[in-house]
Amino acid sequence: MQRKGRNKDTQIDQSYIESGEFRKKFDLITDDKDINWLLYICAKKMLYHRSGSLQEDMYWIDANSKKIVAKELDQIHEQKVIYSKKTRKKINKQQGLITIHTHPSSSPPSVGDFNSNYRNKYSLGVVCGHDGKVFIYTSHVEISVAFYAKKVEYYRKLGYNDYEAQIETIKSLSSVYNIKCKEVTV
Repeated sequence: MQRKGRNKDTQIDQSYIESGEFRKKFDLITDDKDINWLLYICAKKMLYHRSGSLQEDMYWIDANSKKIVAKELDQIHEQKVIYSKKTRKKINKQQGLITIHTHPSSSPPSVGDFNSNYRNKYSLGVVCGHDGKVFIYTSHVEISVAFYAKKVEYYRKLGYNDYEAQIETIKSLSSVYNIKCKEVTV
């Protein structure tokens, strides 16, 4: 029986999150094994914390010091991260941070993720889906939210489901804009 308040569609597959395959995905994210290990530890903490919910968690990591600079773990809004004043203050002092956050729906990076990556000059973004998917992304341009939504809708009308429409939109925009996105697979 499902616990009250839990969303079974966003519950993690614990056996997969504990698997060697999931762990190995993080070995492929950067060339720095210590950063990859830290990303893996953060991912597991977030996924277990948010299993069965629509809220997201997020960490900011300084690649030079290999330390966590900030974290947002008490989000109450669904499917987004609102930066607190404390987090804003910490990340504004840093350059080239790596971010990692969860996507309960296991979707690829959103237009908001790309734009946040660009605006904050993050060196890399990582998204961990509750289904175990891991995406890495970068953005060197602001993308119109309305344009992005129209592209997703275009692909939906062609018969793609929501996930596939987002993937096709990202592929399409990657060929025109200076953004990159890749699912990390073993």
